[in-house]
Formats: sequence, C-alpha cells, structure tokens
Amino acid sequence: MSIADRVRQKRTQHRLTQAELAKRVGITQQSLQKIEDGRTQNPRKLLNLAKELNCSPEWLQLGTTTEVRESSSHYSNDSAPPTSLSQHQRPIISVFQAAQWSNHSQAIEPQAYLDTPPDTSPSAFWLKVIGDSMTSTSGISIPEGYLILVEPDRTAKNGDLVVAKIITHNEVTFKKLVIDTGHTYLKPLNSNYRPIEVSEGLVIIGVVTQARVLF
Repeated sequence: MSIADRVRQKRTQHRLTQAELAKRVGITQQSLQKIEDGRTQNPRKLLNLAKELNCSPEWLQLGTTTEVRESSSHYSNDSAPPTSLSQHQRPIISVFQAAQWSNHSQAIEPQAYLDTPPDTSPSAFWLKVIGDSMTSTSGISIPEGYLILVEPDRTAKNGDLVVAKIITHNEVTFKKLVIDTGHTYLKPLNSNYRPIEVSEGLVIIGVVTQARVLF
C-alpha cells in the first residue's frame, strides 16, 4: 500500500470528497488528485493532511502500523525510569548510547520513554534523527528531529533502513542498507549525499521499523 492508497482510504473512511479534503488541508483539488494517483510522493502539507485524516504523518508516508498520535505528554523526563513503565514503551536513547547498545544494555539509563506497537521486542529503542541525510524530496523521507524505532533483534536485509556502526569511522549512522554484487553500501535517502561503501568493520545495531514525529 502506497501513500496514495492510504490517503484515498482515509478520505473514503471519513466520507470526504477530494474537493472537501483539499479545502481543509489548504491545497487545490488538483494537488490532492496528484497525491492520490501517485504522482506526488512527498506532499508539502503532510502534517495538515494527516491532521484532517485523523492519523499520523508517518503512517501516511511510511505505512507504519501505529496510527496513534504522540505528544510531549508521553515523555518521562525524570532522571530515573518510571516505576510503572508500560510493557509497550521503549527508551529514547542518544547516539552515544546506541553505539553501546547490546544485550538490552541494562547499564544504560534512558531519560525518556515512548509508546510502541505491542509486538515490539524488549531490546528495541527510539533514536532521534540528526542531520538531513535521510530527508528526500520524493519517496520515503525521514527528516531531522524524527524519532525512529530500532529493532536490534531483527536481521537486516538488502533495502532495509538500519542504524549501523562503522568501526573504522567510530560513528553511528542511520542509512539504507544496499547490498549489490558483493558490495555493501550505506545509502542516504538524500540525493545530495553519496553512498558509503563499507568493506569491513560494519556493525548493524538494528533495523528501523517505524519513524514518528511528535506533535
């Protein structure tokens, strides 16, 4: 299911015509039609569109399974983890902590937690996107400031979005994994950045299964 299918599905569920939805979003009917027929993959007013369709922008764009809107009230900013942490919450950690994340990293004490789908593994964590290398003008785009859900227990395959550690560069990065004719690359979604060929020293920390922006 594409973004075109999801927009059309939600509009139909809310019994809105293209003209009605376009007016609410603040775009022309022709612009909405381009979204629904697949010509526009990255709408300029994605947040407005998601608001009027009563769903999250990441679900519209990425097709994530969770459509619950999150807000700052879901954070726990206390220095210690909450005493009654939900089994469906996972920690928000830093890039430095992600580099050390292994065996559920019991020694790491996150400062905040965020809800996740019920089938999320215990070892998963949230990580904030830094930089614009995964911001794209077409297709999937995950801008700076988004939170990504990382699953260390999932085996990465060609085409997955991953958080990886390049040992030779001593850095953690968020990129698309591309395996082509025996070569492994970490490819940005932003065409202004070049793919990074990794011949050795690559550690996949986890596969990204969801991206979310906080309202």
